[in-house]
Amino acid sequence: MFNNKTIIITGGTGSFGKNFTHLLLRKYKPKKIIIFSRDEMKQFEMEQKLSVKKYPCIRYFIGDVRDKDRLDIAFNGVDY
Repeated sequence: MFNNKTIIITGGTGSFGKNFTHLLLRKYKPKKIIIFSRDEMKQFEMEQKLSVKKYPCIRYFIGDVRDKDRLDIAFNGVDY
């Protein structure tokens, strides 16, 4: 289902986002996982555990769901 797909996780640094990211990495081979969050510190901390070097499919994206222009950029090419 998620193999070779681009997935965005809004609130990606929260408890659900982190757990869902781990599940995707464990069970599937996604093309790209976009961790969308407004908290730069939480993204930094998450990147220490799930580094782009180790997991090249992960992208960290700073943004707020209330910012439509930023959402438009983030959702470009997203499957789920």
